[in-house]
Amino acid sequence: MSAYRTAARLFPGCHLANQCIGMEFLRTNKLQTALVSFNHAQKINPKDCLVYNEKGVVYYKTKNYDEAIKFFGKAQELCHDEN
Repeated sequence: MSAYRTAARLFPGCHLANQCIGMEFLRTNKLQTALVSFNHAQKINPKDCLVYNEKGVVYYKTKNYDEAIKFFGKAQELCHDEN
């Protein structure tokens, strides 16, 4: 985790460190903290489909199914745009 935080500090324009931090929080079931990290990653790069997918997972795990569907749909849309 400290490596990701260092990367986020050294490369503030890169969303990947924040995305990985969020994934670590998601893995440890710290869902609201994960969402904060994913929101920050999304602000830096709003076109990364993985960020939207991970946010969908957070909403699914919190039983907010409408938001989960919205973010999974956006992730799928962005993935199709990349191909």
